[in-house]
Amino acid sequence: MDITLPEFKSEIIDDRAVSEAIGFIILFSIVISGIGLVMLYGYPMLLEGQISSDERNMEQMMINVQNDIKLLTYSNVPYRDVVLNVAGGSLWVHDFSDTSQLFKITYNGYNDTFQPGEIQYISDGGNAVITVENGAIVTRQQNGEGSTMVAKPRWFYDDDTDTFVIFLTRIKAADTYFLDGVGNIPMSMLDAPEVTDLSSAGGNDVTIEYTGDPNDDYSKAWENYFTGSSIVDGGLTKTGDSYVLSNVDRFVIKRYNVTIGRM
Repeated sequence: MDITLPEFKSEIIDDRAVSEAIGFIILFSIVISGIGLVMLYGYPMLLEGQISSDERNMEQMMINVQNDIKLLTYSNVPYRDVVLNVAGGSLWVHDFSDTSQLFKITYNGYNDTFQPGEIQYISDGGNAVITVENGAIVTRQQNGEGSTMVAKPRWFYDDDTDTFVIFLTRIKAADTYFLDGVGNIPMSMLDAPEVTDLSSAGGNDVTIEYTGDPNDDYSKAWENYFTGSSIVDGGLTKTGDSYVLSNVDRFVIKRYNVTIGRM
């Protein structure tokens, strides 16, 4: 009897599909890894660059605000309307009565305490705080110590006549105003400046003491300004928390009240 054995056919396995799947997985992993690296390192760098750009732009805008205040005070322009694009943070206006910063000034029996008020930018993503205070622009880091002066006020000393002239600029506002995004700051100065003209035969000392808010302190910025050579060569002499300019024959103080309207 014939026995027919089953016929076995050899099969050739095609592994091309497996190779394509492995290649796709490798390429997909490379793409995902690239995206992860960008998110991990690249995006924070881009974000930091944007924050730094916003803070630099706000410094320039605050200089524009300072220049408009100068037009109001020194050039006797009654109204100014400053258009700002506040990016990466918020802008605040604080009436002088709502702030604790103050300047104490004495000369030959004269005593005065001056509260300046402020226009202040606070960064949301960064740490910068930029403030227009008493005619100057000062800046500090949030929750950090120290401060710097970006733009100086207009104080000067005349060596020939031993005359010291300072300008005190007070910010007044009916309420605490807030601006985020594009807006304008209406400013006015309708009252004439208050002028105090003092003299002392043989000269006397002018003493200035700055007291900052513990939570918003620009003491270092004002110290560097007083002790530097911006007012007089060699600067004022620091004595404790006070700064002294000696042998002043004439001392002139001009006070300006700048009113900020609703933003």
